[in-house]
Amino acid sequence: SLLSRAAYALGILDDAFQASKMIIEKIKMIEDKLDIYTLYIKILFAQDDAVKAFNTCRWVLRRLGENVPPPEVVEDIGVHATVKTTYSMYIGFSTPELLGMEESKNPIHIAIMNFYRELIFVSFKVITKQLIYYYICRWAQYNSTNGFCRHTPECLASFACALNDWFDFSRESYKIGKVAVDLMKKYDVVSDCAPFVYLAVYSSVALLVEPYQSCADMLQRGYEFSMSKGDIDLASRNLVLMVQNLYFGGTKLSVLKKTISSRIHLETQRSHQILLPFWLIFEDTVFTLIGDQEMLSPNIEADLTEGGTVSSDYLDFLCHQRMQSSYWLGHYDRAKYYAERKIRQGLLKFKSIVSEFYFGLTAIKIFQRKEKKVWINRTEKSIATMKKVAETSEWNFQNKVYLLEAELSSVSKHIDNDEALEKYNKAIEAAKWSKFIHEEGLACELAGFHCNRVGDKTNALNFLNRAKECYNEWGSRMKVKFIDNEIQQINNTAS
Repeated sequence: SLLSRAAYALGILDDAFQASKMIIEKIKMIEDKLDIYTLYIKILFAQDDAVKAFNTCRWVLRRLGENVPPPEVVEDIGVHATVKTTYSMYIGFSTPELLGMEESKNPIHIAIMNFYRELIFVSFKVITKQLIYYYICRWAQYNSTNGFCRHTPECLASFACALNDWFDFSRESYKIGKVAVDLMKKYDVVSDCAPFVYLAVYSSVALLVEPYQSCADMLQRGYEFSMSKGDIDLASRNLVLMVQNLYFGGTKLSVLKKTISSRIHLETQRSHQILLPFWLIFEDTVFTLIGDQEMLSPNIEADLTEGGTVSSDYLDFLCHQRMQSSYWLGHYDRAKYYAERKIRQGLLKFKSIVSEFYFGLTAIKIFQRKEKKVWINRTEKSIATMKKVAETSEWNFQNKVYLLEAELSSVSKHIDNDEALEKYNKAIEAAKWSKFIHEEGLACELAGFHCNRVGDKTNALNFLNRAKECYNEWGSRMKVKFIDNEIQQINNTAS
């Protein structure tokens, strides 16, 4: 067992697999080899044999008395009804009541909860998210019926994510997610559960309530706990989402570049490179924004253009990053393409708030060229979404509401310059308050363009110079160069 664990932690997967398989074959009683089965499943997943890992989870659960139906049967059961039923089992409890639930000491119950956890983790590479929600709900139902235990934090964190996705957003999902975090302390399982719980809560439900920067800090803690356990997969997942939140929060691009380059170097040394494509997308985005390369690399999309099979998570991440990058580069038709691609894939859901924001901004740019009402409607939809999430997190979203409203006012047929300027200034101050230096720069840039359109060259130059300062602090030489060119053009027309 020690050999297989050491080999797994070092990434020597073949040795880890052979050692764990030998132990499983030698021990007869299922109860005596539950720990090694847990490791065996992790190894299978790391070897990209997620189907075998998934089926092994179901087999162990069945041997323990919990019959989990296969995916093809689940489709006939009805996922929506299962989610609603599970939701009703938790909705009536307050936070203190959930935290006060009696702890189960039954070893079989605890083992079943553990293998449900493994089932959920490996299922992301095997089945659709809709089916995953079913298995998460089965896990949460089992937890509610048989009592809380040390695996309950991971269960509730997963259930909170399912609620968040299924019902767009619910305060209940955040409440359940925070209960999961607090239960780790109650059961003294922070070191064991934190990697999974922090990943689930702070990459999903908490983003609509807590500042991006705070969520990034918690994902950093999830990464550190994962590394201390030798769980490389969870460590990598926590880290990639931590960097994404830092990016959302306006962290200096040079800091992101250093982290990303380090991770790519480490990932290429490992036999298990499931997250390498995500890091490469990040690298392409950050290097382009910094100005280290002039355009986004077409090679990043080779898998898609050549008909390769990619996960929905990868496609979502790719389209989201490309959409933002294309907007920053001024390639608005490309930004539109990626936004619409997300919609066709069913990926532009409520949780993809940042994508919604950039789609609204992109629609304004396209309207300025084509003047079709459909693009105004698109921006109005984005504003409605931003207003809804700003109710729970002014820090993350209020500046985006103001900026979209300012842009909409700027292209109105009956433009009110004072109203538009007021909204631009609110967007600038709100972004500054939230420490989103990149979005402060963007608000200044768009305010400058507005002033230039209405003939106010003085304010246009003032706003653009302020935008330049923000982009310089962010570390985007590409945007600084762009603003310099815009300032030069205004000066040339004024002279």
